[in-house]
Amino acid sequence: MKLVMKFFSVFLLAFMVSACSSEESPERTAENCVKAVYSGDLETVINLMYLPEDKTNKNFDMKDLVKSKMQQVIDKAQKLAQAHGGVDKVQASPAEYINEDKTMAKVKTTVFFKDKTQQEGGSASLIKIDGKWLMNFN
Repeated sequence: MKLVMKFFSVFLLAFMVSACSSEESPERTAENCVKAVYSGDLETVINLMYLPEDKTNKNFDMKDLVKSKMQQVIDKAQKLAQAHGGVDKVQASPAEYINEDKTMAKVKTTVFFKDKTQQEGGSASLIKIDGKWLMNFN
């Protein structure tokens, strides 16, 4: 359960700060994940997250728990977007690779709302697994 709480704490921080996806670059992944969150696309968000297998608790389905918690995050994000007239665009800064083989990166995103306000994101961690960039919470 500690792993789950750690996971959600990091995710919520990362969400407010930014990103997730399975595109060709960590920047594109971050942009697509933030767009999915603000548009309410729970399935896309879940599919773009790296959910490591919990080998200590085989009867526990982390994906189900993540879905229920993510729905709450998505609901808040949609309310924020509505309060600002909707999302105009999402922009990612260039990735900062944190290992030599460039399979781990940090990316910052900025959400631009239609009322001309913006929300700067912090640094989100991404990992490349089987050729796909995903949000990383480890």
